[in-house]
Amino acid sequence: MLITNPLQTFRLRFHLGYFCLALIIFLIEIAIAKYMSGWVRSYLGDVLVIVLLYSTIVSVAALNKKAVVLFTLIVAFIIEFGQYFKLAELLGFAPESLAYVILGNTFSVEDLGCYTVGAILILLFERIALKRSH
Repeated sequence: MLITNPLQTFRLRFHLGYFCLALIIFLIEIAIAKYMSGWVRSYLGDVLVIVLLYSTIVSVAALNKKAVVLFTLIVAFIIEFGQYFKLAELLGFAPESLAYVILGNTFSVEDLGCYTVGAILILLFERIALKRSH
């Protein structure tokens, strides 16, 4: 199935459910970054960041959900490959700056896999939710 141009039907709208999901995941991501280590920080945080980006976007805009999943995955991949090329350092961001933290500094193929898992989980969730609504 082809993904249509998501901007064709773009309209702003607020969705409380997705907003609450984004807020909860944001708080979980902060807790993971601050208090966790090991596989939770290395893998679960990367899976959840895709869900965070997706839920943030769909909480404020009515767009094709498959297109939003693809967009969030592409953004995550771009940022990850930016880490390979040390983009944050090339742009001159200080290591303690928010931009440096968001862009990161360590490339990992495993992160790409985690982002993909997050995207797949979103698609599965949306499919289940769609079936339940019919």
